[in-house]
Amino acid sequence: MNIKTRKQTALLILFCFLPVSAVVFSQETEADEETPPLKRNLFVDAGYAGIGIIVSNVFLNLNSRMGNQSFAEITFEDIWKNLSTNRWFWEDGDRFLVNQFGHPYQGSTYFASARVNGFSFYESTPFATLGSLMWEVFLEPEPAINDVITTSVGGIPLGEMLHRLFLEVDASQSIGAIIGGFFVSPMSSLNKIYNRPAREKGGGNIYSVSLRTGVEKSFAFFKNHKDQGDSWFYPGWHINTNVVYGNPFIQESKTPYEHFELYSGFTTNLASYHAAIISDGYLFSIDNPMHTDRVFTSTGLTMHFDFYNATNDLIDNLGYGNIQFSSSAVGWALKRKRILSKNSFMEVKTHAAFTFWGNSMYNADKENEKEYWVSLGNNRNSYGIGENIKFSFTVSHKKAGGLEIAAYGYHIFVIPVGRDFSGGNVFFLYGSVNYDFPLGKIIGIGARGTFYGLFGLYDSAENVNRTLASSCLYLRFTW
Repeated sequence: MNIKTRKQTALLILFCFLPVSAVVFSQETEADEETPPLKRNLFVDAGYAGIGIIVSNVFLNLNSRMGNQSFAEITFEDIWKNLSTNRWFWEDGDRFLVNQFGHPYQGSTYFASARVNGFSFYESTPFATLGSLMWEVFLEPEPAINDVITTSVGGIPLGEMLHRLFLEVDASQSIGAIIGGFFVSPMSSLNKIYNRPAREKGGGNIYSVSLRTGVEKSFAFFKNHKDQGDSWFYPGWHINTNVVYGNPFIQESKTPYEHFELYSGFTTNLASYHAAIISDGYLFSIDNPMHTDRVFTSTGLTMHFDFYNATNDLIDNLGYGNIQFSSSAVGWALKRKRILSKNSFMEVKTHAAFTFWGNSMYNADKENEKEYWVSLGNNRNSYGIGENIKFSFTVSHKKAGGLEIAAYGYHIFVIPVGRDFSGGNVFFLYGSVNYDFPLGKIIGIGARGTFYGLFGLYDSAENVNRTLASSCLYLRFTW
């Protein structure tokens, strides 16, 4: 059993609950007395931010040592070799969950440590890279180039979103808020030990949040590999959260992530699972002349971190049943809301973006032409750059319910890196259709359909053609 992957899977499940905890705890009553804000001292602030990075890395290393992970068994000889010789390489042995979710989450702790100590969004970005460099050079036997990039580019948007959700929680001084704040952003909470309150204030910035949970049945199709075992045959439990921070239709903003949307979903039957994290945040939005009393429009530059993972093996991903794709991108968004009547509205959101760091993992083909289950490490990474488009449509009526349709498409050109790679192109498609009927102001019931499609066209490896469809009946809570 791969302990490292198991921890990352548990972390992914926990991540689905974080936006909800932010809203629930942020609704607590604020304390009567507020701690006066600290004055800015660049060197002191950088020192405390550095302490947070060190604590994060040391804790993760010790935790991995307790799990007998070989990558954590660093020696002084290894550190000296990392410093004195060029040992950097393109690592491709880790599972997709570790590389494309675990590393960005790790980077978010570095970023948040700087943010909570007074650094702005842009000032905090180097801390994500510095924290990753510390980990690779001082706490792993061999430093990996792709890990530093993934940790940095994924950690920045994740770190900013979780930091802002932490501020929502931190607006309340209750015991529940303290506990909730730790789970939302551990490094932001760490400053309370030093009696250093967050420089920014939160509270009242959540536009909407919903939680859906229910029963879901998945249907997986993998061309030329039909021996899928029993992994996908049984229904499972589903949960997703969707948090909208700030007004999506704000006319003008120069503050990064003054508005963002974060969706996280997870479905498992304890044998297989599929999960998604989809986000976008305005880096800035501009004044739009199309604004009227009934039509609200925003447009601006956005930053995205998207992660999709479907696997027929909950722990080790030991089969051909993997649909895996991630994208870090910057692009332009247009969001438009039209008030149809006092009880109904319609929303359209579109994005066109440049994927500057995309990844898809596929199983190596040589050993598996006849066998379905593969050995650990027998996989390949497709890193690349490309483009993506996103479209979502929502129409809602207070009494009749709401219909949501989303369709996203991604493409990357594979770049020639790694010990084993193949040039080519990777396409990923994601779609969902959602309808729910209100039972009250907060509670509703609904049905949801989801589609994943991964298509890899490789020059010197087996092509990938894998799709997954699922249907879900759920109970919805909205705040």
